[in-house]
Amino acid sequence: MRIIIVAGSKYKNFDRYDYLQDDFIIGIEDGAYEVIKRGYPLHLTLGDFDTTTHIDEIICKAKDFIKYPKEKDEIDLELALKYIESNYLTSDVYIFNATLGRMDHELITIKLLIKYSNLNLHLMNDTEEIIYLTKNYKISELNKRFSLITLDDVELEIIGAKYPLSKTTLSLKDCYTSSNETKDVTYINIYSGGVILVKEV
Repeated sequence: MRIIIVAGSKYKNFDRYDYLQDDFIIGIEDGAYEVIKRGYPLHLTLGDFDTTTHIDEIICKAKDFIKYPKEKDEIDLELALKYIESNYLTSDVYIFNATLGRMDHELITIKLLIKYSNLNLHLMNDTEEIIYLTKNYKISELNKRFSLITLDDVELEIIGAKYPLSKTTLSLKDCYTSSNETKDVTYINIYSGGVILVKEV
């Protein structure tokens, strides 16, 4: 089973989603309506529903509906992640329609990758997949662009890339690990800390 979250940004990339029968789909705001329009099952919808104009259709089609007050501490995406965590749903989580649009939400979404690093989160945009790495990672695709972005100290090495990197410690200020390229198999080995991986798909 995979968990699919479809957020409510007006900048859509959900057309990149390939439906699998056992996917568990969570819709947020108009992301829920987009799931319905495409004829996919909507297992859960949640949020404050302050921006959608399709609330009646969403309630009618959703198997489970959770409404939160507009004034709250979390953005709707974090509420979905909390639901996954509290219900012990252990699977890969793919997040669509959560990039571009509001810059504050996009930056918070990046932080959520770190805050919920116990979940297997994959943030998707039109051309890339964004993951927070705290353990070794292998990319088995040829000639794919990738960048590593540090938000804290991380000790790592890169093997089998166009620009390999021997074991080193990167800090928040280090910016030279961008626009690398994979070879047949590329390894990113993490020794301590974590790093944001942005890779072409």
